[in-house]
Amino acid sequence: MDDPVAKELEELGKQISELQKKEIALKQKWGAGDVQDYELQGIDGPVKLSEAFGDKSLMVLVHNMGKQCPYCTLWADGFSSIAHHIEEGVPGGETKAAFVVVSPDDPQTQKDYAESRGWKFRMLSAKDTSLFKDMGYADDKGNPWPGMSILKKEGDRITRVARDFFGPGDNYNFIFRMFELMPGSPMS
Repeated sequence: MDDPVAKELEELGKQISELQKKEIALKQKWGAGDVQDYELQGIDGPVKLSEAFGDKSLMVLVHNMGKQCPYCTLWADGFSSIAHHIEEGVPGGETKAAFVVVSPDDPQTQKDYAESRGWKFRMLSAKDTSLFKDMGYADDKGNPWPGMSILKKEGDRITRVARDFFGPGDNYNFIFRMFELMPGSPMS
C-alpha cells in the first residue's frame, strides 16, 4: 500500500539532506580564520588554548554561557554523554578531537556545577579574556552567546575551521526534536 505522507516525508528528507550539506560547507567557510592562543583558567591554574588540544590536532570548543543559562545546561547535559566519543573518534574514521567547554564562570563555579550535573568533559574559564567577543560569541556589551568552534592546531598555529551558534530548536540537542513533536509545545 502506498502511503502519500510517507512518500512526501521521504522526498522532504532528501531535500533536507542536500540543504544540510550546503549549510555545513557555509559554516566551514564562515568560521575560517586564525585564533590566538588564549590563556584560559582551569581548576589547577592557567591553561593555554594550544595546551588544551592535548595530543589531538582538532578541538570542539563549546562556547557556553555558564551556570546562569538553563539552555546551556541542557546542551551540556547532552554533551556529557558524547564528549568521550568525540575524543575517541568517529567510528570507522580517523577524526579525533579534544572536547572543551569554555564559559565565563570562574573555575571553581565550573567545577562545582559540573560535579552537581555529573559532567565529565573538560571545562575552562574564559573569565577576564576576550575569547567570546573575538570569536563572535558575545554581544556589544560582552554578554556571551552559546555555540561552538571547530579548531585545528598545526604547529604553533590555531585556526577555526567551522563554527555554529546554539539556540532553542537547533540540531545539537536531540531533545528539541522530541519537544517539537509534542502538541502544545512552544517549539512545535
